[in-house]
Amino acid sequence: MPPTPTTTDARLTSALGFERGMHAAVGRVVTTAWGHAFIDPALARCYERNAAWALADAGGWDAQALDRDVERLFSATGLGHRRIALEPPAVQRLGAGLDELGYGCERHVYQAFAGAPPPPPRAVVDEVGIGVVAEGNERYLRTDPDTAPFGRDDTVRAHLVEHHRTYGSAGARERCFAVLDDDGAAKAWAKLWLRDGVAQIEDVVCLHEHRGHGYGRDVVAAATRAALDDGPQLLFIVADDEDWPKALYGRLGYAPIGRRTLHTRHAPGHVWGAPVDAPL
Repeated sequence: MPPTPTTTDARLTSALGFERGMHAAVGRVVTTAWGHAFIDPALARCYERNAAWALADAGGWDAQALDRDVERLFSATGLGHRRIALEPPAVQRLGAGLDELGYGCERHVYQAFAGAPPPPPRAVVDEVGIGVVAEGNERYLRTDPDTAPFGRDDTVRAHLVEHHRTYGSAGARERCFAVLDDDGAAKAWAKLWLRDGVAQIEDVVCLHEHRGHGYGRDVVAAATRAALDDGPQLLFIVADDEDWPKALYGRLGYAPIGRRTLHTRHAPGHVWGAPVDAPL
């Protein structure tokens, strides 16, 4: 993992604040000495909807104390998993301690747009309603080999689809862009969220059977061009820091501005697996 800078890029601070605002728009927010817990027990199997977020240096708490407080909050609402997001500078200070406590770690790189507008998509990209994307997500979770085993669990899949259907529009103006098949079903898609001068592109997916045609690039390019038309002060996208899509985003004009980590301990007996991020 690249070293965490000693100072935080102001664009990363803005992007993290945007994401916290998105989380706060759904479910319940519990404010603590170390940050916030975002809780939505109705979608308990969706970890994104039920997560602790430690702000900055987590109020100086150590990993053991943070874990105990998250345990208290999550167990009180019947949640079986534990998920903690760390921002800089807590990423370096607390990450190893959470590893020792049995948490798995996902490293995310934040990339801000800093280039010329990308060329127009090569495929036809339509702006669609969230229903088209939700149907695509259900199919992706149910059939795509990258989602195994958690996507085959009916409860997990239902909670994740509901999250994708309701999350974006609760906290921002949401637009969806998709490459469609002849029946109007999505083969690939990306979402664009806009609020208060900040824009985020998220949920970039291409179904397994349609990969290799550049559709992932096309939907990101379409969403990027649409965002730039809105004139945001910041346009950003988040990628797995250990996977290849971040290089694609780089070719489309996005450059790294910082990193965040997600630390997860799965609920005993739950069917789960890799995060819901698909190849493009």
